[in-house]
Amino acid sequence: MIVLGISTGHDSGAAVIIDGRIISAINEERLNRKKMFWGFPELSIPEVLRLAGIQPKDVEQVAIAGSSATNARPLDVGYKDVGFFRTFVAELSRTPVTGLLMGTKLGTDATRKIFSTSVFRGTSDIEKRLAAIDIHAPIDFVDHHLCHSASAYYTSGWDACLSITLDGSGDGYCSRIYDCKNGDMKLMNSVPAYHSPGFYYCYVTHLLGFTALRHEGKVTGLAAFGNPEKTRPIFAKRLSYDSSKFSFVNHGGWLQPEMRVLENLLKPFSKEDIAAGIQKHCEDVVCQYVLDAVKKTNPEYIVLSGGVFSNVKLNQEIWKASRVKDVYIFPNMGDGGLAVGAAFEVLRRKKIPIKPYRVHDMYFGSGYTDHEIEQAIVQSGFPYQRFDNVEQRIAELLRDKKIVARFNGKMEYGPRALGNRSILYHCGDRSVNTWLNEQLHRTEFMPFAPVILKEDAHEYLKNFDPDHSFASEFMTITYDVTDKCRETAPAITHVDNTARPQIITEDINPSYYRILKAYKALTGHSVMVNTSFNMHEEPIIRTPAEAIRSYEHSKIHALAMGPYVIEMNWEPR
Repeated sequence: MIVLGISTGHDSGAAVIIDGRIISAINEERLNRKKMFWGFPELSIPEVLRLAGIQPKDVEQVAIAGSSATNARPLDVGYKDVGFFRTFVAELSRTPVTGLLMGTKLGTDATRKIFSTSVFRGTSDIEKRLAAIDIHAPIDFVDHHLCHSASAYYTSGWDACLSITLDGSGDGYCSRIYDCKNGDMKLMNSVPAYHSPGFYYCYVTHLLGFTALRHEGKVTGLAAFGNPEKTRPIFAKRLSYDSSKFSFVNHGGWLQPEMRVLENLLKPFSKEDIAAGIQKHCEDVVCQYVLDAVKKTNPEYIVLSGGVFSNVKLNQEIWKASRVKDVYIFPNMGDGGLAVGAAFEVLRRKKIPIKPYRVHDMYFGSGYTDHEIEQAIVQSGFPYQRFDNVEQRIAELLRDKKIVARFNGKMEYGPRALGNRSILYHCGDRSVNTWLNEQLHRTEFMPFAPVILKEDAHEYLKNFDPDHSFASEFMTITYDVTDKCRETAPAITHVDNTARPQIITEDINPSYYRILKAYKALTGHSVMVNTSFNMHEEPIIRTPAEAIRSYEHSKIHALAMGPYVIEMNWEPR
């Protein structure tokens, strides 16, 4: 069966799944260049159909992420302005009765029912939009957390596992836990969104001057510079975990009222200590939650999905605490991955036999031929060379301490650049972090992530087990680093002595693997910096023309697109 998955929330997108396998997937931001775009993915839908090699009339089923398509105002500006309705409800959350109602299953389900009525449901609008591009297949709506869970379970390759979702809010809940076996998912637990630790992490993101729902990763990075015990007790009084209830418990309020309280309580403390406190508290309560789930099912494997699990340090602590064989985080773990999950869940719902398969890679986006790449370079006017062994040339540039932007093959699906839309650099000099951030106009606290040859990963990462390291293929988890890593690769080692690796093999990405092998032959090192190819606050680049524009704007040393290399001697800034 051919299923078109669609998500219309923040970081909306589309995906095509055929006979239980992801064929193509892309997020709208990559096409309209509006980061974390919220709305109907009008550009993504025709693109994923084109990439899958199918016509609109070939689509047999449409799966929409979310139990209903509501007219809720997008939260694309963080928490600076959330609209009248959310503000009204948030102010009511200060009252004990209202807060209690918002935090119960009864109140949550009642709210969901209201928003699922025909008054709010956007079915007719979606049908009209799809019909306009000749898609007339039946439409199914899928619960938000079922989408998250399905995306992780059906791409894990593990027939039996525990699936845990966690985010700020989705269809009224922040988390659901499923016991997954034999291609099916059995609901074990649900937690209303009012009690979400994800909301508190977002509050802190906003209070520290960043954009909520976008810059939580900056808080994670900043946390390593602070003392968590200075502020953790404050967060512990506002939000706790109750094992008897199998739930987080919000003792505070919601949105602006709670942020006003936190702002007052946190005034005496530094940004670093605030970030450290919320990070440590989040690790504490979420690990307790996961451990309770593990005790109930005794799984060998755990799969994670939802925006909270974009927190790579949290994921490391979960793996340590749970002591399961392996942990897998769906690589597009936030709402950007909902379209894939919706499509999988519709197949399950229709009793079409599907089994979890181990996803090979995340290269599901747009790709370009050598001819198309060369045309774009010629139009730019930049001088270029074609190399029969471009990987060797890239390795030589990296050996000579040059920064190389790499554009090759199909674009990655999800927030991590995994070698096809990446910027590469040697990692022996920590000062490169500041310099490169300045070139790309970024304000980051996390160090750059490393790409490492799998056969050498144990030299750089403590307790690396090549047979149980699935998450490390996608930069979704941190590892403690070895002494060798600290000494030889300081640019990818954080102050807490962790790194967020991408482990590479020839099978996953042959060109990327050859670059590292050639670099190792030249330098003796099989690790280098890999950061996403984009300017600050822009989505990762998609097309050759975008790659050239970003290269020109950043003025880094070289751009390698397919077999072609542009090298410019830019004037110093």
